Amino acid sequence: MTATWNVLKYPMLTLLVMIEFFIIASFSTAPIEHSLLMWLMTGIAFAMWDESLKEMEG
Repeated sequence: MTATWNVLKYPMLTLLVMIEFFIIASFSTAPIEHSLLMWLMTGIAFAMWDESLKEMEG
């Protein structure tokens, strides 16, 4: 699981950020501010999830 996760980690994060941007851009009147906030929240949540996976394996 660790080797697979290390290979897929950043492409998955990039895909999530792109999907969020397109969803926010299509429904928001100020997409830049909202997308930056969502990118920050996604990055933090992703880092927390990654750390919890590391703790479970180690």
